[in-house]
Amino acid sequence: MNMDVALACRNNNIQQQPIDLVSAVKELHMLTSEELSKLIRDANNDIIQWTAHDGSSKQINVETLARYLTCHLLAKLLESKRDEQLFRYLLAGLRLLHALCDIAPRNSKLEQVLLEDVKISEQIFDMIFFVILVLSGFRQESGLVLLHSAMLSCSLYLLTAFVSTQWNELALVLLAHPKVDIFVFGAFSAVHRDIQFLQVRLSGQYSNTAEIKGLCQHCEASLQFLQSLCQQRFFRERLVKNKDVCEEGGILLLAYDIMKLPFCEESSSYLMAVVSRLKSKVLSILLHLCEVESVSFLDVAASTSRGLNLAKSTIFQVLELLRTMFRGDLNALSDNTTYPRGLLQLNAMRLTDILSDDSNFRSYITLNFTEVLTTIFLQPHAEFLSSWCSSESEEEEDATLDYDPLSASGWVLGVLTSSDVPESTFNASPVPPTSYAFQRTSLLVKVVANLTCFIPDLCKEEKDLFFSTFLQCLQKELPNLPYGVPNDSRTERVAIITQNLRSLFIHAESLVPGFLNQDDVQLFRLFIAQLEPLITQEFSIARVTEANSPLEESNQLNIYGPQTFSGRGVHESDGDAQNVETNGLVQFRKRKRNIMNHLQISMIEQALQNEPDMQRKSASLQLWAEKISLHGSELSSSQLKNWLNNRKAKLARAAAAKDIRAASSGGDRQGGSGTDPDPDEFFDQGVRYEAGQIVGLRDGEGEEIGKGCVQQARGSWCGTNLDESGLCVVDVTHLKVDKWSNLPHPCDATGTSFAHSEQITGVKRVLWDSSKLVPQPPKSR
Repeated sequence: MNMDVALACRNNNIQQQPIDLVSAVKELHMLTSEELSKLIRDANNDIIQWTAHDGSSKQINVETLARYLTCHLLAKLLESKRDEQLFRYLLAGLRLLHALCDIAPRNSKLEQVLLEDVKISEQIFDMIFFVILVLSGFRQESGLVLLHSAMLSCSLYLLTAFVSTQWNELALVLLAHPKVDIFVFGAFSAVHRDIQFLQVRLSGQYSNTAEIKGLCQHCEASLQFLQSLCQQRFFRERLVKNKDVCEEGGILLLAYDIMKLPFCEESSSYLMAVVSRLKSKVLSILLHLCEVESVSFLDVAASTSRGLNLAKSTIFQVLELLRTMFRGDLNALSDNTTYPRGLLQLNAMRLTDILSDDSNFRSYITLNFTEVLTTIFLQPHAEFLSSWCSSESEEEEDATLDYDPLSASGWVLGVLTSSDVPESTFNASPVPPTSYAFQRTSLLVKVVANLTCFIPDLCKEEKDLFFSTFLQCLQKELPNLPYGVPNDSRTERVAIITQNLRSLFIHAESLVPGFLNQDDVQLFRLFIAQLEPLITQEFSIARVTEANSPLEESNQLNIYGPQTFSGRGVHESDGDAQNVETNGLVQFRKRKRNIMNHLQISMIEQALQNEPDMQRKSASLQLWAEKISLHGSELSSSQLKNWLNNRKAKLARAAAAKDIRAASSGGDRQGGSGTDPDPDEFFDQGVRYEAGQIVGLRDGEGEEIGKGCVQQARGSWCGTNLDESGLCVVDVTHLKVDKWSNLPHPCDATGTSFAHSEQITGVKRVLWDSSKLVPQPPKSR
């Protein structure tokens, strides 16, 4: 990259230009955008004139300034010693560029050069990328720390100034740049350096509060820039494939150090809130990466022993945060403050939910989070109800920092005093209290459900791991007395945990389908049903009497039998769920691990019929990974193994939930439990239709789009296992949508649309989710 920059500078003949760019940078950067704009408007023949500090008269052509400033800064960075003097000069140049970009839309000369000239745009990209790369390798911890952080944030936000303030547009422009991978590596590494500087200052006895606040602002602005890019689907898909950032642990190192930042409870509420937002934002980045379907971020993170250990260390910090928050040790975060704290607890719980459902980290979550769960379930009953079974709870507020590079750099350079710099402002995104409470509760239930589900032929070492760990943690929490010795405290506390679990189960049922799906609730029921006899036997106590809490008075819960409890109406939660999904704050549904297309999945499903234990055979995994890579996304043998493991987990979860429903309803009746499963689940809960049955077809929004006749509901059809996939073969007889509409499950036998299927088979024969079929009354003769 140094060679490219040097060539660009020589091609522009900077040294031959009879212009005083040094004076322009030193003098003009001190002006505000309004003052510089007036100076340009008053220019005679586009010649800017001003009086320097030494009283001399200076002048420069507007177009010349815009055309050569970028290369001038590049040349300085290449040729000068990288000390405080250079950094101050470069920051001044960046501030001047920000001001010129701000003025450009209102000045034709500047607009033509800065925003329309392709050659100049390439130079600005090169300069920004090179500055960031230099900052990423910076190791000095002297007085340059504040300059370092200000240069980084100003360089990043210069991209929004001259490209676009729309993140989706900026992401596409960056992805089209040939050096985007260099930019990504440099940006994450440079932000990591600033976080390390901040960690030292928050942990030490630094008395310069203003400097720490400035460093905090720059760190948050830079991290927020990366978070905004990661919210764009195509950018995060490219990011996961960046070996230096993901496979080598660049992102996890950043996340680890941010999660280790101290909260400094004795300091100002401002610093407390900043640290909370930093942690929330980096967790948000990890969550976005976990949503990538083409490549599994968690598989990449666990692909090497170094990456796996780093991932576990980062996860441990997340779990420690939750442990501290649930114990109430961060009371200062709950105090009313004028500063938003970010969705810290919610994001930490969302990540824990994902990790507890991933074969790479399920055991680790079990061993390191179960103690936190026992602490939660041992809360006094009234406190537990208020915290986990209520529609109201202490809420968090997400927020986007309004970052002004001109003000921020102006304060660092001494152009502006602290009194001239306005307080940080935020675009707040509050979550409705009811929605926040229900999300928090649903995530707790999901984690327990994930850990309860055991897959016998997948991970034998996990058999009874969760229950045994839970009992061990419970024993640690209870008074340490010999068995058989009567103890009211022991009995009372075990009674409390049973009472709390039952209350949570009742509340969880009322959260279906807005926040929970039926499978999770039924697995939570299984957890309680298996735990109660264990703790009764383990701690030698009689079965506890049902408590007379307001929730339980409405229905005495029979955990093994049919339920008559009618909870809060579904409609009360639907609106909140829709609002939050619309705002993009929380993704409620289970993530899908669709790293393969339909053809690849069909090939593997067919191979599994002959080799059901493929995930245990390294040679077979390698062979099939190579085979299916020829028909879609390239997969490694480790990615295929993890996909197979998660497939087994999904099937086991569905089977367990189905068994529980059958037991609670007295048999497996036609039509199921009366509550439709979530149509977005990766596997259905079981096929419920017979060949020849007349059905209506629903789309993903629940709208009926046609009618048809079930042609096959069980067994295998054209390489698709209908029982495992939850699909039916349907001959469509009446269609309300365009016949060229895309099919939800295209394959070689059906094509990609209704019309294509008709061309292939002579009828509109399609694969359809059984959960999206509605039984129709037979036609009267």
